[in-house]
Amino acid sequence: MGKQLRRALVGMLAGAVVVSGLPSGAVTRRERIALGARYIASRQAADGSVPGFSAVGGTADAVLALAAARRGPEAVADALAFLEGEAAGITSVGQLGKVAMAAVAGGGDPRAFGGVDVVARIQGAYDPETGRYGTDQGVGVVDQALAILGLAAAGAEVPRRAARWLAEAQCPDGGWQFDAPYDPAVDDRHCSSGEDDFSMSDTNTTAYAVMALEVAPPVRLRRDPFRYFDLARDGIKGGWRYDFRRRPFGSLAVTDANSTGLVLQAYAAAGEDPPPRARRALAALQYRPCGRLAGAFAYTWVQRDGRWVRSPSRAEARAEAGSGGVTVIGATVGALPGLAGVPFPVPEAGPLRAPPEAPAC
Repeated sequence: MGKQLRRALVGMLAGAVVVSGLPSGAVTRRERIALGARYIASRQAADGSVPGFSAVGGTADAVLALAAARRGPEAVADALAFLEGEAAGITSVGQLGKVAMAAVAGGGDPRAFGGVDVVARIQGAYDPETGRYGTDQGVGVVDQALAILGLAAAGAEVPRRAARWLAEAQCPDGGWQFDAPYDPAVDDRHCSSGEDDFSMSDTNTTAYAVMALEVAPPVRLRRDPFRYFDLARDGIKGGWRYDFRRRPFGSLAVTDANSTGLVLQAYAAAGEDPPPRARRALAALQYRPCGRLAGAFAYTWVQRDGRWVRSPSRAEARAEAGSGGVTVIGATVGALPGLAGVPFPVPEAGPLRAPPEAPAC
């Protein structure tokens, strides 16, 4: 079965499965996704941007989430207008890759996007000698994956050498770290080069790499990346944490929305069924489906008074401008494509439906 057909089947099935976990009773995955899109649209600023670690990256991610949900035509149009206005100033090859994906998913043209040929910008950053996109010190492994995904979204050729560079950047544990490629001279099996190196193999970069290699010319990997996902899976809640460590910096790490969403996308890209409980673990992070926070996801879980509670709690999220802070919108944007079973690059969604109204609490 071809990758595109597998993706289409996964996307169609995503709305038909019923999961539970919200206090108000059983909610279908389709309903969860639709309410998640509602929340994203509700957080959009007047200029079309959506909050995130960066305005461009956060807004591009939001477009991809809405397109995966097949909801929010006005929000997508406004977000693309914002990105078009920012396109000329984007220099990061990773952000260019995200914008190319967003343009295609939202029905735009990445070759003529706000007067910019985003595809040509990505191609112009390519070093044919090494296979790397961008050679500046700040360009990381995740940027390589995003550049490949952006090119694939636009239907542009991905050089085999670019895929080989990404494959060779893999850590011996099967994962990838977001900044530097594996260096056998200094790195251990987790791509850590010593006590001062806080960047190690992580689930997020590994998921991006898996998705990128699925749409690139085939190359050989030294390790099965799904073994890394097994290593980094949270046995308490059933999803995934950011990396393989159970207690980074002394605190117990459990399922978080962004990591779990991305890993579920990686499984969908490879045409593989995720482990049992994985989708339910992501769905469980969604708040009660009512009020201003209807559809929003908490980032993770914390232990309080001997029990696990969402973090931030609904009360904590409501205290931040009444509708959640950057952490909550980021978690929701990250969760939707994984919950929908739609990997990157998200294909053009076609006509989108308006998000539903938020039920009253």
